[in-house]
Amino acid sequence: MITNSSIKRLFWDVDRDSVDVEKHCFYIISRIIDYGNIDDIKWMKNTYTDEKIKEIICKKKGISKKSAYFWTAYYKIPVEEVRCLQESFPKELQLF
Repeated sequence: MITNSSIKRLFWDVDRDSVDVEKHCFYIISRIIDYGNIDDIKWMKNTYTDEKIKEIICKKKGISKKSAYFWTAYYKIPVEEVRCLQESFPKELQLF
């Protein structure tokens, strides 16, 4: 359960008391990456390892491009490794 009351505001769409810090880390980190303020980010960095945060930045498709570019620069992650920054479809459609 998240005990930090300021972080709870980021989970408007779920039962906040049921969000588990370990079990729902993917969800929590994603929300903080996109919607968190500086205090939320400090909490995230104190709660999770940089490796876990980077893993989620690379795997999560729904992160905004603006946030993804910021965090790739912050952690020096190659853009090619960040799933949400990849093209969804090929630029040219190949027929047969």
